[in-house]
Amino acid sequence: MNKRCSIDMSILDLISMYKLILKNISAIVYAALNLFIIFVVNKLSDLPVWIGNWEAKANLLASFKLPIDNFYPPGGAILLSPFLRFGPNYEIVVYFYFTISSIVYYAICKKIIHNKMFFYLALSGLTFNPYLLWLVNSSQDTVFELFLLLAGFALLISRRFILSFFPLYLLCLTRPAYWPGFLVIPIVVYFLKIKNNKEVPTSKKKASIPLVMLLTTILINQFTFGNPSLAGEAGVTAHFGHNKNWYLAMPKFDSDVFLAKGGNMDATKVLQNSDKFKNVKDLELRAALVSIYENPKSLALNTLQKIDTYFFAFQKNPQLSGEYYLSEDQKSIVIGPNRDSWVLIFGSFAYFLYRAILFISIIVALTLLATTPGLRKKVMAQPLVLFCVPYLMGSIAAILFFTEARYKIVSELLLSLMIVSIFDKYLYLNKIDVHRQVTNHT
Repeated sequence: MNKRCSIDMSILDLISMYKLILKNISAIVYAALNLFIIFVVNKLSDLPVWIGNWEAKANLLASFKLPIDNFYPPGGAILLSPFLRFGPNYEIVVYFYFTISSIVYYAICKKIIHNKMFFYLALSGLTFNPYLLWLVNSSQDTVFELFLLLAGFALLISRRFILSFFPLYLLCLTRPAYWPGFLVIPIVVYFLKIKNNKEVPTSKKKASIPLVMLLTTILINQFTFGNPSLAGEAGVTAHFGHNKNWYLAMPKFDSDVFLAKGGNMDATKVLQNSDKFKNVKDLELRAALVSIYENPKSLALNTLQKIDTYFFAFQKNPQLSGEYYLSEDQKSIVIGPNRDSWVLIFGSFAYFLYRAILFISIIVALTLLATTPGLRKKVMAQPLVLFCVPYLMGSIAAILFFTEARYKIVSELLLSLMIVSIFDKYLYLNKIDVHRQVTNHT
């Protein structure tokens, strides 16, 4: 009797699993398609998978030991630590996190977009974004950034406010540029709650949790590493972004290579004739401050280039792939080996089209919002406005330090999703208006 009951239960479980698969077959097909595409990208790429850079720190964390430095925060190492057995190349980790990200992205699109055409358009924003796919495969943290940002926002729009803090906090430990957005999101949620009189599970105390997390992280870093900085690389990054010649690199050249290869990132050269900011212990940060103080014209040109690169550039930045750098005497640009290939050129062209369409769509969406009160009300009545927060707040780090396309491309995905959702809601309101006119006429 017990054996028969056990067989019946197994059959019921299989039927339930079958029904669950059928119910989510579209999401599974979408995830499988994206898995296939990232597999193809991995085989076509001339760059290795770089998430193995987290291996040493991940091994320490897996052994319950403290990292020896905080040059890079531990977010990526935390996400890599369950997969250490799949090294040294870790392609399987990229496939895993990108596939899960695809499923989460599908669920977000399904939640906020109802028109079928706009739904598929939104899905294509992840699947057919060649530069994002390239970075997911080759960057040391883009695939982690994508997974954590999408997970956080999936929980946010499901009104699981406190739970969303966990992936968003890990996101900040992966890319510190997200800290401003993490601090602002609860404030925006609380504002939407008050404005719309909705039962949103938040309060002033809950909205302050990210600030508590930030202060706790600063204290931990101070006691553990003797430095409160959110990332040990901050000084180097600031030096790059405020080097007097940074604006010469962008948008054409990789600024890391352009300035470092020819020896133009030597902090001692910047500081040798200056007695400014002597109380700053970090030599790279001090070099950045001295460069700002001594080169106000370069500061203005650098800032202008950063704003243009972050908000208005259609091509990927840097535009050229290869080794181009400023000579040591700062009088000429040296052209080294380049990586020009038809695959890279096609990817750059596709990203150019993507950015151009996105830019035009933003203008159209803003026009619709300005001229359609009902659309503004509908957008503000939902958490949709949150989708622009990571991108807009990311500009703070872009201006304070420096930016390239890879630093904004993930948050840009949420922005594009928001724009498509605005179009979806505008179409829905138009249908309602037409229906009302027909009803009144009859």
